Amino acid sequence: MGRNRIPQRWPGPHILTRDRYVTCAHTLSFANDLKLAHYVKIPPRQTFMAQVVATIVSTFICTAVLNFQMNSIPNVCTPEAPNGMVCPGINTFFTASVLWGTIGPTKIFGVNGQYTALMVGWPLGVAIPLIIWAIQRQFPKQKWTRQIHPVLLISGALSWAPYNLSWTLPSVWIGWLSWMWCKNRFVGFWSKYNFVLSAAFSTGISISATIIFFALEWSGIEPDWWGNNVVYQGCEAKACPLKKLGSGEHF
Repeated sequence: MGRNRIPQRWPGPHILTRDRYVTCAHTLSFANDLKLAHYVKIPPRQTFMAQVVATIVSTFICTAVLNFQMNSIPNVCTPEAPNGMVCPGINTFFTASVLWGTIGPTKIFGVNGQYTALMVGWPLGVAIPLIIWAIQRQFPKQKWTRQIHPVLLISGALSWAPYNLSWTLPSVWIGWLSWMWCKNRFVGFWSKYNFVLSAAFSTGISISATIIFFALEWSGIEPDWWGNNVVYQGCEAKACPLKKLGSGEHF
């Protein structure tokens, strides 16, 4: 076997890229939990044990849910899937894996690439924090300048894609009510109950989604109202490609 020959069982560049991304994403999420626990004065050892137990439990639950979806939902992750099980996030993740691993970043972001303009993000990533820091130094008594966080402003919206704003706007008002209105007026109450309320919201949504899915959607019962119909409008109902292939062209 030659030195440059790829082994027959090599998984492919898009698989390796995906695995690296998943590892990095879970590591960042793990560190984020530890940092949040530090803010609310939870000892790191207890936080770590909670993460380990939750990881073990979720491994079995997520595997069971995945098997149920793949084996029990017809046409899952396709436009013909019932109950909206079209998997937009998974399709976006898979597409990104193929683009990064198979096509490669050079053809995408290199010279004459389709997304070369995005490289301006590198100098902007350096300039924006410096600009905000300069504004804060120039106006030290202005409270609003201390509320500007470039990382949250730039990266926070990434968690919204690829869904429309109807999925995320309700949480914006709740976040403002908690962190801006309640915290400034009832800081003691906020400190004691804010993060417990956040966990209660997440738990309630999960329980409600499970009950609604099996009680209504799985049985084919769907109330006809704006909240159910808006998510199927626009590019979520039908793909809106940026470019279309001409006759004889292929991708």
